[in-house]
Amino acid sequence: MYEIEKEVLVCTHCHEEVQAVDEFCPHCGTLFEPEHVCAEHHSVLASGVCIICAQPWCDKCGSWVHDRFLCRPHNDYEIYEGMARVYGTLDDTMAQYVRGRLEEAGLHPFIFSRMQPLHGSRMLANTLVYPMGDYDGHLVYEIKVLVPCQEALEAEQHLREWEFRK
Repeated sequence: MYEIEKEVLVCTHCHEEVQAVDEFCPHCGTLFEPEHVCAEHHSVLASGVCIICAQPWCDKCGSWVHDRFLCRPHNDYEIYEGMARVYGTLDDTMAQYVRGRLEEAGLHPFIFSRMQPLHGSRMLANTLVYPMGDYDGHLVYEIKVLVPCQEALEAEQHLREWEFRK
């Protein structure tokens, strides 16, 4: 289920570029070859591949969440543009430290944060990033350390070893 566009393969579901050897889209979990079976129910065809654990799952074991296929154990991940949240804090120094440790481990972390003035501003009613408190006249949002979805499980393993809490 991909189309060729100027020698580049493109997923027909999410329209992201994929490799010709890919059996599924790493961005959304769309299966390109329908013969894959569920990792749990070996007699049932998979509906997609979880973009966190890269395992194929049927409709009972996984589902589409915001146009990405996730298995039941991973369907509560916060995902922003292909990056999964693995750590959150209000302390920028700690977020930078965690990012540095993850980079040392060979991963590709990214820090996402934002502040919004308290006075004269309007909050968006439907936002994915929630205020955590106020600091010097600004709403402070959680500083999130994100990694590519395929690196989330490895990043969390390192964080557990280093005794960081999610």
